Amino acid sequence: FYHDEVGSRRIEQDLASGATQTLTSRFPDGSRVRQAALYGNLQQQLSARNNLSAGLRVSNDDVTLPSTAVSAAAAIDSTDLSGDIGWIFQATDRWQLLANVGLGFRAPNVFDLGTLGNRPGNRFNVPNTTLDSERVIQADLGARYRSDRLRLDLMVYSLRYEDRITSVGTGDVTPDGRDVVQSVNAAESSIRGVEAGASYQINASLTARAVLNYTWGEQEVVGSAAEPADRIPPLNGNLVLSWDADGAYALEGWVRFANGQDRLSARDVRDTRIDPQGTPGWVSVGARLQREFEDRWLLSLTLDNALDRRYRTHGSGLDAPGRNVMVGVRYNW
Repeated sequence: FYHDEVGSRRIEQDLASGATQTLTSRFPDGSRVRQAALYGNLQQQLSARNNLSAGLRVSNDDVTLPSTAVSAAAAIDSTDLSGDIGWIFQATDRWQLLANVGLGFRAPNVFDLGTLGNRPGNRFNVPNTTLDSERVIQADLGARYRSDRLRLDLMVYSLRYEDRITSVGTGDVTPDGRDVVQSVNAAESSIRGVEAGASYQINASLTARAVLNYTWGEQEVVGSAAEPADRIPPLNGNLVLSWDADGAYALEGWVRFANGQDRLSARDVRDTRIDPQGTPGWVSVGARLQREFEDRWLLSLTLDNALDRRYRTHGSGLDAPGRNVMVGVRYNW
């Protein structure tokens, strides 16, 4: 059981005169969310090589918004079902095959129902109190390999979203030139991808790890042509080399990278956090040295973005910091 209440205020101040005025808050002040759920999970060894897992969850979401100067009071009470079923097949002592299917939902929240006023991309959002839950069905298939020195993981997945909540234009414009938009259940999305990982124990002290991820997405808003899905990350991954001297000293170096992403939705193009031409690719190099004392103290020295590259993770509102050094101390008891 979960309960949350939102307090929201907005005040504008003239820096020259010091005069202030109260504006309509971003969220209706006093909005409440109550969530309750009953769920269960089953794991069953079907045979020496087959393992089954399944889960089922019944959820109730109750969102209540008080009236404001620009919107009437509203309440949404919805009950939804989600669940999944998974299978692991032990093909050999070292190989496993995996498969999962799941269905889920996302109920409208205060942000969806009551986000008011100015938004990024020269938009002005007005509330919509008739929203319904988003729904998704997902499937993935993969393989694992395990040996004394080598670990491999490969997963491919596909997701289909229905009734996605998206911001659409109403055709109106505010007096100061902002496009009036509203959140509606009007989008469908297909997302597919692959995730791969490997770890190799080079010797007793040295380990190499690598990860590679790729995601492709497409969406369609009712009445519009298909386009790339919002904020889909580009091809990205990392390579890490770790050295451990019997736990006393540990040294780790890494290279993280991302390809450029120029498959943008119309919303991405208008988003001030994303370059309209796309997000350039980048590479970042770093290292960390750790020293453990008496099994309780851990001292670390980290150098990140050692090449001092200026880059931005796709969809982020901030550029990554330049070359930086961090010192950390941890005590465990």
